[in-house]
Amino acid sequence: MRSPVFPSLVLVSTALVATSFACSSSRESGFEDGSSSGSSGTSSGSSGFGGTDGGGSSGGLPCIPDPKNAEIPGNGCDDDGDGVVDNAPSCDDSLAEAGSAEEFARALGICTKASDKGYGLVSATFTRGYNDTGAPKAEQHGVLPKFGNVIVPREGKRIGVLSTGYAKEFNGNGQQPFGGVLCTNPPCDLFNPPQINGKDWWGPIGAPKFTLPPDYPKPAGNCPINKTVKDVINLKLELKAPQNAKGIKFDFNFYSGEWPAYICSDFNDGFIAYLKAKGFNNGTADNISFDKDKNPVSVNNGFFDRCTPAVKTGCAGKTQKDSVCPGGVAELEGTGFGQNGKWCDAFDPPQGGPQQSTNGGATGWLQSQAPVEPGETFTLEFIIWDTGDGVLDSSVLLDNFQWAEGAVTTGTVRPPR
Repeated sequence: MRSPVFPSLVLVSTALVATSFACSSSRESGFEDGSSSGSSGTSSGSSGFGGTDGGGSSGGLPCIPDPKNAEIPGNGCDDDGDGVVDNAPSCDDSLAEAGSAEEFARALGICTKASDKGYGLVSATFTRGYNDTGAPKAEQHGVLPKFGNVIVPREGKRIGVLSTGYAKEFNGNGQQPFGGVLCTNPPCDLFNPPQINGKDWWGPIGAPKFTLPPDYPKPAGNCPINKTVKDVINLKLELKAPQNAKGIKFDFNFYSGEWPAYICSDFNDGFIAYLKAKGFNNGTADNISFDKDKNPVSVNNGFFDRCTPAVKTGCAGKTQKDSVCPGGVAELEGTGFGQNGKWCDAFDPPQGGPQQSTNGGATGWLQSQAPVEPGETFTLEFIIWDTGDGVLDSSVLLDNFQWAEGAVTTGTVRPPR
């Protein structure tokens, strides 16, 4: 359980302080400019993720229309032979906010079923962990037409959202925040505890045992990590690749209420896209969404730059760092991660003084890709979790799933707008 932060309550242990200082000597992931992490990204495919790796007039591969092919946008080829070039289907116009995992897959842009077309979706399920059959809370997944005041779908009319809290704008009824520790009537102490925002779905007693893939959660750099996970939700997709595909692509956008107080702490929530395919990693399953230093997605990831610049961060660990945040706060507005407050004042001694900042941050839209074999059936699992305890929530937006052709290497980049 997350300790609040007063010495009289033993709220921050000596060990945590020590690890936080060790962390401060490393690169403070998420607070560099985009040129070092967010913009250039990681190893990418041969197209730089900006378009297609082949096909038709644009990519150097021959254009051979075939009804068994998937339409691949941007390659200038009528891949599926229907007489129209680059007309990949959209199938999410009428989806309701609450629906099945199959409908969620449609929100991502997965419009074909293997049973109908010979490729596409085989099955889709929501669970509360890896190799788990238990159901998550229904409120942890949703399909939205937008997220906040700025973010709109990358494809079609809907975005899929997974969350350790509520999968919607704001964390429940009203404008409830996803994150932030706030001392509403200072000074806070044993009899006047701070407000710690977030939705702990299962509570400390009687909660199920949540599971992640082997070796997860993983730390970023020298930051500590708690191996206890809570409020896990997993969207597991079984897919069959078309004969003209050699990879997959999808867009995601990770938000977390752990910023600014808990960066580089035991409690940093995470997200992975866990792929098991013959064409990837010699058939060994692993995460395909990470930064240039192979850090998994969290507040400590190099892409995490949608946040308030020039404020103190890491106050829960007694390690102050000034944020850079070149992405600014616009994409947080109206989401439940962009509410201004004195989010470091609840700590003893108060960190940051009168500074105002948002109660969360985000990566902005990113695109991951990885290879698969043509015609193979594979699994892709989108998993998000709370680390250490069930408060200060995180959400991930998912959209724009695509089949890729040509040479496809594994990596994550910031796509064109």
